[in-house]
Amino acid sequence: MTFDPDATYAALKQVEKQTRAQHFAQSTIRWWDGDMNINLEVRNEIFTEGEDPVWEVGGGTTQVPYRSPEGYFAFDWLPAAEDLHMTVEVHGYDDRVTYKALNVDLSTNEDGVEIVEVVWVTLLAHWEHQILMANPILPVFVQWPHLFAIPGNTRSVYLLSWLLNLAVTYAPLWRFPDNPWSIKAYREAIDPRQWPIIVSPLNALRDGTKPTITSWRMDMALPAMKQGLKDAQCVPVAKQWLVGDPQPFPQYFELTRNCIIIDIEAREGVAGLTGTLLDGYVQLAVDLGDDLITEIVHPILDPNDLTPLPSQTPIGDLLGLGPAQPWPLYRVGEYSGLVGTRVSKKKSTGTVFWTGGRSPEWVNQGIALAISTALEYLGFSMGIPGLGNLYQGQLDNVVLAFAKVEDRPRARKAGRFCLRHVWVSEGGTGFGIATALALRQGWYASRPHIVRQAEVVDGFPYLLGVHIRKGGWVMFEMPDGSVYVDQITNVRHRRDDGQELRLSLVIGDDQDDEDPIAQLWRHANELRDIGRKLFLEH
Repeated sequence: MTFDPDATYAALKQVEKQTRAQHFAQSTIRWWDGDMNINLEVRNEIFTEGEDPVWEVGGGTTQVPYRSPEGYFAFDWLPAAEDLHMTVEVHGYDDRVTYKALNVDLSTNEDGVEIVEVVWVTLLAHWEHQILMANPILPVFVQWPHLFAIPGNTRSVYLLSWLLNLAVTYAPLWRFPDNPWSIKAYREAIDPRQWPIIVSPLNALRDGTKPTITSWRMDMALPAMKQGLKDAQCVPVAKQWLVGDPQPFPQYFELTRNCIIIDIEAREGVAGLTGTLLDGYVQLAVDLGDDLITEIVHPILDPNDLTPLPSQTPIGDLLGLGPAQPWPLYRVGEYSGLVGTRVSKKKSTGTVFWTGGRSPEWVNQGIALAISTALEYLGFSMGIPGLGNLYQGQLDNVVLAFAKVEDRPRARKAGRFCLRHVWVSEGGTGFGIATALALRQGWYASRPHIVRQAEVVDGFPYLLGVHIRKGGWVMFEMPDGSVYVDQITNVRHRRDDGQELRLSLVIGDDQDDEDPIAQLWRHANELRDIGRKLFLEH
């Protein structure tokens, strides 16, 4: 019997296709009513697709025939004012993504076929629709102090903010239950376990996330918290729990009603010295030191021994406090879960950087004092009193009003016809620390750099919710053989009448990383702004 490599290759490809089909065949997509009590499994969709990014509210679209159980359920059976939900899961609760409908449209195409189209958003929309009061303990018409400012570890103070503001919505502090004559309604209102949205339990003494200071004043939660969460390497979570799911917090309490769990997940594998809240302060100091001596944000690893080239956290590695290497590794290969990689070389967009617009106040005042004094002496010698009043700021914002810096080595590397001038509006003046930081920011944002991104299929070999999670860190191999470390930034799904559900994970993104030096300055400005709002604004 002769060996036929083509037939063997075709057989292996068929086995791979069957394996992937079997993996996703157990997936289920369900539509639910407003209280998540009544559901219908979706089987007749034309297509359904969606995405669940880490830092933004995701969304999706589903089309079903109107004359189908799904079409009748969404458009006829549910009242117009009642919410429609969708759950997408492959393995169960651990990888479940829940969507909320924004629009349910009935339309007719050119063939006269009636189609129901549903537009979805992910549950992270609740983060965009939760207001953070200056003082959630007081009624809205008495908001003192001016700012809700509490220092502490990021996860603890952010979830505490959530809990206090949810109490304004659900607890009988400044509102009555829907049925004010029901004792049961009051019991449920004062029990956070019975609320539609609950907050994950806090253990402030064991919280090792980096410290921060809250600064809420009638802000929405996601925009207000997103930058702080990124700085602390934490991920916002809004997860649907349904009766029958595993209990998420059995050591604290037991859930008995469908609810949405608000949580904040910290990066895994970050070392700690004490296992207490002090670890966050130590980690902050180490990270600040690393930011001052390196600009590496996502290290490239040696493909042989997986050592960083160079390290992202040299001080942390020296002290044994650097983040542990993520163990999931996606290699390039015929049967790998990697279905797409991209290396994008971003070219330089400028070599000369400008900022400013006005002179520092002390410069304007110094010029005014010098010229007015000189005019007064001149007027005195000429017998013309009040000559100093002739100067009315004619030279304001002239001296040290603008600043410029040029990166000639970058220009020589780019070539004779490179893009030259970049205006940076953040400087404000032509002299000072803010000016230097603005010029640095313009230089960093326009630098030539490389962005790497990959997409992998769930289950080959790692399972979402079991081995990896959204927002977690993984290693993946690029076409050039290098191994890169980055974050799972998005979870996408698609299913149509010709394809089983396909769940894919996006690693990395196109967004540029923040300059470490600018990040330090931003933290200092945030502290200054908090102090000013607390003690100077009235």
